[in-house]
Amino acid sequence: MPVNAPNEWSELREWLAARITLVDLTEFSHLDRVRLSRSSSALAPALDEGRDSHLAAAAVRGELERGGGAPRADDILRTYLAIALAARSAEARTRTPGGALALTDPDQLAECRALADEILTLTPHPELIAFATDLRHRVERARRWRWVEPDVWTAALVGLAVLVLPFVGGAVDDPAVTAAGVLVGASLVFGFVVAHRKRQWAVDAEAASRRGSV
Repeated sequence: MPVNAPNEWSELREWLAARITLVDLTEFSHLDRVRLSRSSSALAPALDEGRDSHLAAAAVRGELERGGGAPRADDILRTYLAIALAARSAEARTRTPGGALALTDPDQLAECRALADEILTLTPHPELIAFATDLRHRVERARRWRWVEPDVWTAALVGLAVLVLPFVGGAVDDPAVTAAGVLVGASLVFGFVVAHRKRQWAVDAEAASRRGSV
């Protein structure tokens, strides 16, 4: 499954759908066949159309809570629920025009982290574990601070002000003016650094906005 690729959105849906078709229902009792069939039917629209995965997750949870089946069927239902949650993580993120998925606000970060954590508790499926682990890494990356390169003119003006202001007091032979110049210069540097230090999600949000996210 591609990560951060232009077709990530569609590839993820296909990849998740393939995890469902691997189950052979003939090996189960009638009760479990019904439970598994209802769950896979609930998942199909979410994966085919790429929406309403929260409804699919609710349907699978209902089958798990209903119980009464074999442990192996419950294990598969938990995998189905993990698949629904993985699909939800795609819906929760910003989708770029090319189909890549990006985390672009704090609410997305919180939801995707919770989804990843739940997936890891639900299933031992190695590929879904790898998916959830990757999603957690993306969330952590999106939370990191990043230095954003300023434009040349802004950097030049701030640098010039920092250099010139302390000498103004010297020119007028006034220690108070010199101290004020140093203080103002330090404030400019602090403000300049703060203005150009952003969370990665904010940088990605600006990039998605420039591209015209959908």
